[in-house]
Amino acid sequence: MSEGTQMIRKTELADIEYHGIAGSSLDCQNAVERLLQFGERIIKARIVSHGNNHCLLMTKEVGDLVAVKSGFSSGYGGTGPTCFSYVLQILDSYDAEIDECEVEEEVIERLDGSGLAIQDLESIKSAKPVRPSRWHDYVREMHFERARDGTIWHEFPLVIPFAVIDARIADLAHSFWKNADDALLKGYRRLEDAIRKRTGLGDHGEKLFSQAFMPPDAKLHWKDIDASEAVGRGQLFTGAFKAHRNPRAHRELKNNSSEQLSEFLLLNHLYMLEKKALPTGGRGQASRRR
Repeated sequence: MSEGTQMIRKTELADIEYHGIAGSSLDCQNAVERLLQFGERIIKARIVSHGNNHCLLMTKEVGDLVAVKSGFSSGYGGTGPTCFSYVLQILDSYDAEIDECEVEEEVIERLDGSGLAIQDLESIKSAKPVRPSRWHDYVREMHFERARDGTIWHEFPLVIPFAVIDARIADLAHSFWKNADDALLKGYRRLEDAIRKRTGLGDHGEKLFSQAFMPPDAKLHWKDIDASEAVGRGQLFTGAFKAHRNPRAHRELKNNSSEQLSEFLLLNHLYMLEKKALPTGGRGQASRRR
């Protein structure tokens, strides 16, 4: 390849992803959260700095590069430095390797315009890291403490993992945040209806689940587990209804969103267990391991 051809190629746009909105700290923070929540594993994050303005160039486990625009800042109070502190701490807690390089203002402008050239990318990747490392100085004490006590992840948005949701309550998952209490109550009722239909039993709640799942006269059983495991699974059903469904049916609960989502995932787990259960066929107890 001739020198002229090489130079033309270096001025071509780099084939990378861009996330966030330049100047919007929360949009850039949300972009990092989405990448960690839904994307491939991030193994490295290079802070691309010009003065007190900062972008991120992150490397996925497969080697692809992702740029997050300059919504981050440092050196003063406010949203920009706070979001930057939080993002760096969650990346560190995620075990991503973090370093920093300095670039010219024009490079930041091209990154913010989703227009990094191959030459820009090569210069960022080959730039010597800032030494001594200073990225720890961007992290505020409150975020360090939250990482240490395990609460740093609590700022992540609450997300329903649709990939594991039982099809029978998928519609409730789709509309869950519109009325979580109603979705949970409908989910409990559907589960009782499903078990009554399968077993021919006429009871409800704890009594229904005891008759359906508890040895020695269980109507349903799980293959290749022993009696003690069958009892444990049956108690999940009775315990969940006593601890969660019954209080919810009889009074208005003041749950927060994370508690409601946790309860929905527990309910979903009961659906998954029920789906795997088989008719006992008159044997009267769960099968035992040989």
